Amino acid sequence: MKKMPRPVRRSGLTMPINNPRFVDRSWTRDCDYLNFDLEDSVPQSQKDYARSQVRHAIVQGQKGAAEINIRINCAYPDADVPAAVWPGVKQINFPKAETGAQIRHLDALITELERVRGIRSGTVRIGATVETTLGVANSYEIASASPRIDAFGGGTGYDMSMDMGIEMFVGFDQFVYNRGEGELIALALGLEREGGVYMSDTTGNVGNAELSIKRAEASRKAGLRTGGGLHPNVVAPQNLGLTPTVNEVEDAHRVLSFFAELDQRGETEGDMDGRIVDKYEAARAEELIEWASLCAHRDAEKSAAREQTAAELDEQN
Repeated sequence: MKKMPRPVRRSGLTMPINNPRFVDRSWTRDCDYLNFDLEDSVPQSQKDYARSQVRHAIVQGQKGAAEINIRINCAYPDADVPAAVWPGVKQINFPKAETGAQIRHLDALITELERVRGIRSGTVRIGATVETTLGVANSYEIASASPRIDAFGGGTGYDMSMDMGIEMFVGFDQFVYNRGEGELIALALGLEREGGVYMSDTTGNVGNAELSIKRAEASRKAGLRTGGGLHPNVVAPQNLGLTPTVNEVEDAHRVLSFFAELDQRGETEGDMDGRIVDKYEAARAEELIEWASLCAHRDAEKSAAREQTAAELDEQN
């Protein structure tokens, strides 16, 4: 399977796909991705209706150039995946992943649907979310089960806390092992690391913009590049906080220029304004510059799409 281009997923909103008010306004939110939910936010009595809304949600989300993700139910992949895999969908998110076999089965379902629906093979990614202790124990098996997985993170969140029998909103990192395990596995497999730097949160306020910007900035400095949430208030802080600043980009260019001079002199490291620059620092600088460019392109793409949609709506009115 061809290697997928690096996506920009700084911000995203998970929302119930059976709520027309949320879905129809989703294109206005400036999200890098939208995660339309068939799982926890949809009551059992509305599962069939929710599945019928996927194609409408794709159209609505694409009006703002958001990447379209669909979160399915781990218990109903054979019912959910045929409803979820359509042109325009970039990722199927599988919650409460516990075994590699689950992911391989999901891959097989997606592969067949790509074939019969005229979608280029390998287009649809898999997001495997670990939310149970068994999933943590089997994390390497899960993360390596399919080439459709390009990012992975440790098990955190409400379901994880329930499975571990601990409180969710406390003043310490109760998921420290899970985070570390997931990130190390991602690095070992060459995947994007998912998740964020821990910051104390005892309120459970999912719309806390101040906390969101602090966490995003800290995560960026720790090499993390992905975000997401449940409230529109966190979108702008994540877009901003996970994008390198102008000063950081300028500094990265200086590092690369200095390292090139070192290389020409036949040296492998040197002191630049009191800090050591070597091949590792040069690689970090190169990644930061590339990431900043990808973010700028993504922002321009979303802005143009929203402007076009707004103009079309004005014409209709």
